[in-house]
Amino acid sequence: MTTSSADALARHAGRLLCWHLALAMVLTASLGLHPYDRLRPALYVLWAALPLTAAAWALARAHQKRRLRQERSRHTAQPDDWTPAA
Repeated sequence: MTTSSADALARHAGRLLCWHLALAMVLTASLGLHPYDRLRPALYVLWAALPLTAAAWALARAHQKRRLRQERSRHTAQPDDWTPAA
């Protein structure tokens, strides 16, 4: 996986986490306004799955940081390419 694809994956996972949390909050608020018993199981499943979405984002972000570190160390590993000090 390249650094740009790791960036895109982390960005999409973060966006998914935001939408997941927003949907859970909206459903919770709507349940308070209109107590539909049919929405209650869906709401429980949505809140129960939130840590999975958060874990997916955290893993994607960690992979993105690891790729950036590898790329940075690869570019600084060649002392011949460095600019000499004045």
